[in-house]
Amino acid sequence: MEIFFTDPDALEAAGVGDARRALERHGLHAGAPFILDHDGSYDVQLNRFLWSLPTLGVRSVHSWRAYALDLLTWGRFLREHRGKTVWHADRDDVTAFHRARRVSPDPTQVVSASTWNRAVAALDKFYTWAVDEALIERTPFKYHESSRHSHFGQQVRVRNNRAVEKAAKRNNLKFLSVDRYAAFRDIGLRGQLRTGTVDPTFRGRNAERNAVMAELLVTTGLRIEEAASLCWAELPGLDGQRDVKSVPFDLAPPTAKRDKGRRILLPNRVLRAVADYVEIERSLMLDRWRARDCPLPADAVLGSQADRRGVRIPMKDGQLRKLPWSRVPPAVRARLYLVDEQGRSLGPACLWLSQEARPVTLSAWESVFVRASERCRTYGIDVSATPHVLRHTFAVHLLSALIQEQIGSVKKDEMSDGVYRRIIGDPLDHLRRLLGHSSITTTYIYLDCTDQAQALIHGAVDAWTSEVVDTANRVSKAIPGFTAQDQGATPW
Repeated sequence: MEIFFTDPDALEAAGVGDARRALERHGLHAGAPFILDHDGSYDVQLNRFLWSLPTLGVRSVHSWRAYALDLLTWGRFLREHRGKTVWHADRDDVTAFHRARRVSPDPTQVVSASTWNRAVAALDKFYTWAVDEALIERTPFKYHESSRHSHFGQQVRVRNNRAVEKAAKRNNLKFLSVDRYAAFRDIGLRGQLRTGTVDPTFRGRNAERNAVMAELLVTTGLRIEEAASLCWAELPGLDGQRDVKSVPFDLAPPTAKRDKGRRILLPNRVLRAVADYVEIERSLMLDRWRARDCPLPADAVLGSQADRRGVRIPMKDGQLRKLPWSRVPPAVRARLYLVDEQGRSLGPACLWLSQEARPVTLSAWESVFVRASERCRTYGIDVSATPHVLRHTFAVHLLSALIQEQIGSVKKDEMSDGVYRRIIGDPLDHLRRLLGHSSITTTYIYLDCTDQAQALIHGAVDAWTSEVVDTANRVSKAIPGFTAQDQGATPW
């Protein structure tokens, strides 16, 4: 069994015509995975599940690939070791799969508890879908029910998969120090030497575009999918913003994970860097594109009257309607070309363009970061940066700053009143909103990575404990027979 991915550009190059529209007619989407069996056969129902992932709450391209990989691994195991297909699996097969993946005598075959749980979640979704579609009678998993309190205080019943393990706490979160990030940006992306001068042997292209993208990620915590979907017309301008350090920006829900739009803060200096990129490097790409008189892609969507409020695009009924950016999905943004009042092309709406004046793909961004990291290592700088590592870097450093500021704002005579919430809860919740996390428990992973924050927390707790003990001791001297231990003066 092997995984493949739909690529409209490759299909068109092979002579399939307007491949993107053909895929859409069949309910398919670009970048979606599909699996071929070892003999080249195509399981229609299995792949129908993969095509359905966007309607099952799985929106990320990376998640599609992860689901396909987990299904592929499960299918290979069943065929090679159990002599059956995914449609005939039972609970004994799940037990054998766990033994092979978690307690195998071969250490190279053993996966972590978190990796196992990810596979169980993917297979559970697959078999739940198959039961709903009446393709099988029941799933191969066992379940147990538990109760929990909802946000409204009501008790609800939850079905839990018994195959899920208690994963070890994550403590290998990768992020960069400020110095290492600066080295990655300047030496890896911009092609500079350690001295700060330009390396004459550097052959990288679009250096400033890549550096500006890195600055955007590390100062806002955006996911690469969110940042790559930005259109230049929706970004706030610099007029009247010279005296402020950052500008609020509402991220369009369709571009965010699970359609959860949020308000982020765009630093003024990053906005200036983006404006410089648009005026210089991006304009040069568009000039070369116009000089070559390149035709628009066959699936291009023509938009007009684009501003911060939205863009005017044709609807299915042929009528032109101005849509707010909050309703324009990434798939349309990648195909959106803007025209002026005279019908002259202004180029793609997407902010980040390749040398061919096409929107930069997610895989291309990943390659940019890999090459920049490799260049840093050739200069003896141990950096392995990805777009998501910069998101972690933003979170860790911002959390440290938020906690430090929060502790500084708490007066000693106020520390007994909700000390944990004042010191930890507020900064974490603020960071949760900026990162777009649904639950604050997801944001907890950054707390263990902030050495500075941990030191501040421990220092604040020690100071509060010492103050309580000192106060109790003073009271004990004034009141005969009273001791601090009698009143539980050291609650920690």
